[in-house]
Amino acid sequence: MRFHFAILIWIASALCVIGAAQQSVPPAKSTTVTRSLHDILLRLQQNLLDYQTNVPNFFCDEHAISDIVLPNRRRTFRTTTDSIFSLQRASAGANTLSESREVKRVNGAPASGGSVQGPAIFTGAFSGALSVVSPEMARCYDYTLEGAGQLDMTPAISISYATRPSANKDPFCPGPEKESGIAWIDPVSFHLLRIEMRTPNHAMDPGTRAMWTWAVDYAPVTFDNKEFWVPRAISTQARANDIPVVWSFAASYSNYHKLTVRSHIITDVGDSPSTPPQ
Repeated sequence: MRFHFAILIWIASALCVIGAAQQSVPPAKSTTVTRSLHDILLRLQQNLLDYQTNVPNFFCDEHAISDIVLPNRRRTFRTTTDSIFSLQRASAGANTLSESREVKRVNGAPASGGSVQGPAIFTGAFSGALSVVSPEMARCYDYTLEGAGQLDMTPAISISYATRPSANKDPFCPGPEKESGIAWIDPVSFHLLRIEMRTPNHAMDPGTRAMWTWAVDYAPVTFDNKEFWVPRAISTQARANDIPVVWSFAASYSNYHKLTVRSHIITDVGDSPSTPPQ
């Protein structure tokens, strides 16, 4: 299954953005890893299929900060948004997941819905990032088991990855840009704790290329007594190669709820319009 990530950039009045994508130091290699790379990828695939098949439609609170930094001018243009973020299936039983936002506040002032207007937005973390390190993507990426270590004082297994030379010719694979990164996996549940990607010379818009990095941190939530691992934080940065501009987007997610539809039946009560039974 092909997946897609995007950093969407809005440039106004010739202004273009900064932000520091969160980086983690890879854990030191270890010879004590008890599971093979193949076994770990299979466990990740099982968790991916469970998420794609069973995660319900849900919504949560999103707090996002989007910046444009002009280092030469020592100026930063920032937009802060608070939104209701939703993940929904295209149809019942389908594995296609769609992301959307309903903006509630912009820079602290009430907003009447609509979409986030940037200056930068990252999409795809909820619907595609889990697929990056998996057996189904082994045709696109070379994986290397780095070993056991820690991520923010938490035990983790790390796997690095890089685009295969043959991926450009495979319509199944993302591309044509070269990508590389690292993923940290919980050694007990084999869910992703964090994944990072680095894309040099990413095409931002016609005539502009940038060093693009992004990272997604995951944490468990429970819907109907079943646990799913979902993003708790996203950070991304795009630093233009030829002009002094940096774009960034950082978001945190909380207060997850299953999206449910409530309905009731109103009966015909004839000429006595009392409160209808529900």
